[in-house]
Order: sequence, then structure tokens, then C-alpha cells
Amino acid sequence: MPTLTIEYTTESERLQLERLLAYSTELRAVADTAESGSVLAACEAHVLVAGRRLLRDHLQTTLQAHIDRPQKKRRVPARKAAVPAP
Repeated sequence: MPTLTIEYTTESERLQLERLLAYSTELRAVADTAESGSVLAACEAHVLVAGRRLLRDHLQTTLQAHIDRPQKKRRVPARKAAVPAP
């Protein structure tokens, strides 16, 4: 079985990635267990409910991480020294 290595920078990023993987697994299970002829409808129903919840939670987590991050001081680029005319 292939493996995947993912690098993340924060704990909230790791949780978001795990939720996305779980969502993908759930959607595959819905497709696999749906009756013949109803796979699309079952997957659409799952996406509308679970997908919306996933996106809402992702947005909330992202915004909260932004709020919790220490305020970065704005860097002002250093001025170039005036070059004397030749």
C-alpha cells in the first residue's frame, strides 16, 4: 500500500488534514455501500451535509488560528542609501 508523508506547521493544520482524510474515507464508504443506481444521489447527500460541515469547521479553525497567532510586526523595507552622482 502506498504511503504519504505530509508536513504541517501547527496542530490545527494537522487536525484539518486528518478531518479531510476522514471525510474522503466516509465519502468512499457511502459510494461503496449505496445501492446500484443511487450512488450519485447518496454521495451528493453526503457532500451536502458532511461537506458543508467540513468546510464550516475548516473556516472556523483557520480564522481562530489567525486570531490566536501573535501579531507580527510589520516590516518596513530598509531605505537604500542615496548614491552620489558621479
